[in-house]
Amino acid sequence: MKIFGNILIIVVVLLLVLSAHAQQTLRGKVVDIVDGKTFVIETESGRVTGTIQYVEVPEPEQPLSRIVREHFQQLVLGKTIVFTPSGFSPIALAGKAYLGDLDLGQQLVRDGAAWHLPAQRSGQDPLESQAYENYEALAKSEKRGVWSIANLTPAWEFRARKDRSAQYVTYANASTSGKEAKNYQYTKENADMWVEVGGDALAQKNATGAMFWGYDADKKIRNVSTASIAQELSAGEKRIEVEVRAVYFQGEIKPRTSNTAYVLGILSTSKEHNFAKSNSLVFVADGAEITLGGGQRFWRENSASVQELVQYRIGRGDLLKIANSRKLPLTAGEYSGTVGTTLRDAILQLAEATK
Repeated sequence: MKIFGNILIIVVVLLLVLSAHAQQTLRGKVVDIVDGKTFVIETESGRVTGTIQYVEVPEPEQPLSRIVREHFQQLVLGKTIVFTPSGFSPIALAGKAYLGDLDLGQQLVRDGAAWHLPAQRSGQDPLESQAYENYEALAKSEKRGVWSIANLTPAWEFRARKDRSAQYVTYANASTSGKEAKNYQYTKENADMWVEVGGDALAQKNATGAMFWGYDADKKIRNVSTASIAQELSAGEKRIEVEVRAVYFQGEIKPRTSNTAYVLGILSTSKEHNFAKSNSLVFVADGAEITLGGGQRFWRENSASVQELVQYRIGRGDLLKIANSRKLPLTAGEYSGTVGTTLRDAILQLAEATK
């Protein structure tokens, strides 16, 4: 009973301390970034971890989680912000944060670095919620950030499909500082791994309809690619959401030499290496198996996350079988899922654009 009483006293004290913080406006310098909306500030009374309410950022196992974290870091790290806590999350005080007159929650939504959490889920004031929705509509129309990847699952829906609990807390408290390890050479660092591995030609800045095109002047190779499309995969209780693109490459025309190639790329962001042991890719198009085998795997990791980009070469005939199938299960390493119509339609558009 005495032990229980001591524990109860500790819990009460902690709650009182947190409640005291939650009832005041805090001002301090951002000294660390936890994720795309969570930060640590140095105040006069010590360090406080805060998270921006009314918005959600991609989960650690989702596309863009690393990019939105780096975006948030560039926005606030080393700067003084004002934070007004009004509640608690599992890992931090939750509230609104301002950089000068800039509402950081609204800015993240406007940049496409976060989803606006619906008011019926958050209890946000209706007028304030409408302002967030207006910014989100602009980001969506411009296909910024989370709106640049078709079918990307909102974070709260992704979390609902699995038990996040302590697993997320452990990851979320990992610092983003420290050296990054990679298994490939690169010209310059880039938050977008597609670009860091493949160069600026894969930056998807030039849109033609639903496709993007690029050109590598040094290698004299042009490319046409689909937009990034989210694909959910699972292995037992493990669940991840990866980013998929199909790319067509065309090099210089040379006698008796093939100068074109189709490539499927899968980009995974997670807490661990998902495709190190096996990355063999198999589709079953209306019952017919299409085996692409192992792909070329590039990876980079720091203390906060691991990214893997696996590229598979595929023939045009198999590409068309995939695009025209009605039912398309896939297996990538130990993970499996079912390809939806969005990815199949995008692949078909790519095939038609590169006849």
